[in-house]
Amino acid sequence: MKDGATGVLALGSFSDTDYNELHRGLLVGLLNLKSLGAMRLIVDVSNNGGGYVCVAHWLHRIIVGPKSTTEPQAGLDTKARAGPLARSIVDELVKDPKLDPEGFLNYNPTRWRDSNNVPFGASTNWLQPVVNKTVNRRPDAFSPRLGQECQPDGFPYAPPTEALFDPKQVVIVSNGRCASSCSLFSISMVKHEGSKTVVLGGKQDVAQQYCGTVGGQSTNFRGIDTEIKTTKLKGHPLAPPDLLVNGGQGIAWRLAFGVTDREEPEEWQDHPADLNLPITAKLANNPVAIWEEVAAKLLS
Repeated sequence: MKDGATGVLALGSFSDTDYNELHRGLLVGLLNLKSLGAMRLIVDVSNNGGGYVCVAHWLHRIIVGPKSTTEPQAGLDTKARAGPLARSIVDELVKDPKLDPEGFLNYNPTRWRDSNNVPFGASTNWLQPVVNKTVNRRPDAFSPRLGQECQPDGFPYAPPTEALFDPKQVVIVSNGRCASSCSLFSISMVKHEGSKTVVLGGKQDVAQQYCGTVGGQSTNFRGIDTEIKTTKLKGHPLAPPDLLVNGGQGIAWRLAFGVTDREEPEEWQDHPADLNLPITAKLANNPVAIWEEVAAKLLS
């Protein structure tokens, strides 16, 4: 920016057609900002619907460096949905690992690690013992606590050996539409590292939430149907009909545990922004003006 000290990362998504290139682009871009003299950072994630969980971990890790909140993992523990049909899918995969030898299915044990970050073996029924919960007065079932699946193998490049920015000199800007991996990154930066948040627009007398649905991981009925058919359970009484599957309705398949309350999902907790920034004639459709306003109010 014109002040010669504030860099801006405008990030519309945490996904891309090239997973490795997205990691590289974030790293090279932030290193370039540093080389130009940036000492503080604005991350604009307006309308960012999320993407890869490991990219959220990566961005958190490369900004703040190696520390207790980024290694061995720069994200949050999670739990997966474990209803009766899900448990049947895992039972079939445990009985016959050849049903999914490459580990593509979400319910394949080899994709996950326990709460101590130890990978599950192919014969491990990782949904057991089931944790029964009541959500909105209805019974639901989840897996035991899961660790992270991203570090170090999920990072295609070596992260920096020191912080690129002081996280307290980082501000995350959104218009409240920041979900999934975007929320995961924002929450990790705010609650672990002390970064600030801004929401553009919204009622000025109502505290605005800087993010929405928290990754976790989402999927859809089409993806679940693939798992059902691969494990030869289409005749299961709980298997959805193809008519239902064709819509591809999204579901929250895995929930991230909270930072402040570590026993409940972060999605159920509060995320008030530090600043509600009203949309004015000066700021409307003018991102540079927004960033200048944010820098003046929250960065010094």
